[in-house]
Amino acid sequence: MSRLDFLSFGAGKKNPAGPFSDGKNAAQWLQQQRDEHGAAAHEILCDELARFNEAGQAHQHDADTLEALLVLNRLSQPLQSQLRTQYLMSARMPKVMESQLRNQMLRYSQLFCTAYQRFLVIEMKDDEGIRALLPEAMACMMHYQAEHALWLYFRHFSPDKVFWTNVHQLYRLAETRGMAIAPVLLFGQETGTTVQDQYLVLLLVSLLGSGNLQPRQINMAYMLAQRLSSYVSLVAENTGELSFCVNLAVGLPPARPSIPNVPTMRYWGTSALIEQVNTWLIMLDSSRMPEALKSLREPGLDAALLRYLQREWASQPYRFERAERLPVSGKMLELAYRLPLLHKLVREPDEKKHASEAASSSDEMAEIRIYGFVTSRSRPPAPVSREGAEPKEVLPQCLVDNQSASGLGVSLATIGNEWVSIGGLLGFRSGSEASWSLGIMRRINRPTAEKIYLGVEILSERPVAASIRPEGGGMPELPAERMWLGGEAALFVPCIREGRKINAMVLAISSYSLGKQFYMTARGKHFLVALGKVQERGSDWCLCEIELIRQVEALP
Repeated sequence: MSRLDFLSFGAGKKNPAGPFSDGKNAAQWLQQQRDEHGAAAHEILCDELARFNEAGQAHQHDADTLEALLVLNRLSQPLQSQLRTQYLMSARMPKVMESQLRNQMLRYSQLFCTAYQRFLVIEMKDDEGIRALLPEAMACMMHYQAEHALWLYFRHFSPDKVFWTNVHQLYRLAETRGMAIAPVLLFGQETGTTVQDQYLVLLLVSLLGSGNLQPRQINMAYMLAQRLSSYVSLVAENTGELSFCVNLAVGLPPARPSIPNVPTMRYWGTSALIEQVNTWLIMLDSSRMPEALKSLREPGLDAALLRYLQREWASQPYRFERAERLPVSGKMLELAYRLPLLHKLVREPDEKKHASEAASSSDEMAEIRIYGFVTSRSRPPAPVSREGAEPKEVLPQCLVDNQSASGLGVSLATIGNEWVSIGGLLGFRSGSEASWSLGIMRRINRPTAEKIYLGVEILSERPVAASIRPEGGGMPELPAERMWLGGEAALFVPCIREGRKINAMVLAISSYSLGKQFYMTARGKHFLVALGKVQERGSDWCLCEIELIRQVEALP
């Protein structure tokens, strides 16, 4: 496609057939791109917007140009939504492709925000056309600011001071011009919204930025916040019963009220919002999907998420009972994170112990008869061949920041540790210990681009390597790393759940089926067990209860 030279049009002159001349031409141009290029029209539009922003004053900034931008934004938003759905639904997308897709979507939103930005500084006394369209443009800008924050939360980063300063200034400008609560139909949707609603959506989602939600859960909370923002409104004075506040003059996220009223503070209460969440939760607990949420039926929407929102958005601070955290200094841990590797590391001390016992009990002295007498001599050591030895895997290390009876907090470098994920299985041990402990990653924060903070719940300090075979036979073909003692590698994990001690097993999620029976071999003993309820689930593993049916002397 040839490059358009906007500078050649001259100041005050527009291209009558270009995408930015008016709303009608914008719609025709975008439809032509979609007919010719399909989904690639998204990238073509971004290139046109980049040229539009680079051209600066070569374009007139009048009501027709603003209308053209809004039409392009409105009609191309489905393409943006499709890319976002693709990003969220692709759990195993390569990192390079994931980064490209994320950058493509962020570029789209940033280009539209830059284009709208120019109309905010125009004197509007004599341009009623711009004044009528500006509430929708500002709502779009606030919507994209919220989406920008989402992409940071997806990767467990937090927006910086500059981001919050810009967001607060945008909302303050909308208030000053009397546009904060002007109703608009954003992206042509049937349900109206306002700049204040979009601002509140961002504020509500920012309260969930503690790092213990998966991207799909964060996205679902964002979509729920869009439906709940109408239950909340911002006020300039705290009556003593309001739940949260934000200072428009300070580049910080919202928090619980703690200081007296100041002119730049805005407050809101969440009583009505929580009441609606409770209503939805009651219906979900009774296995009924609320009518208002049927369009959101996708992974991430469940009663557990609503209970989490109840706590985080509660009208008054929710008090947690948790084990005391104690600071730790100078303690390093080794980490491992794949189930086959964890199984190998867990069984390694036992295998070494058994090999040592076998060597000491064997006859190391060779008997030799000389002239009718029995004597002995030491058997010469066998030469050790290193040609076929497997190279020792280098495991990532971390520094322990704090520890409690149920978990620990650790810090590690970002580079080389892209594997960290909420709900992931994790093995850890200190250099002075031979045995491995098992945990689940519950919280991830990235305070800087170079550092990751992990909150780990301790699942078991003594996992046991096990081998399982289906009770009815028919062992599937599996990769060598997933096989052990003629069966599938698994981990026997006694643990405490909901205040009770249970026998549980970690196995590949593809092998799980409720009630399925397996012969389990662990530390030389054999058992027939049945799989029970799933307690935890990862991308390729699950932790389920097991019921001991009987012990068997030997495998059939």
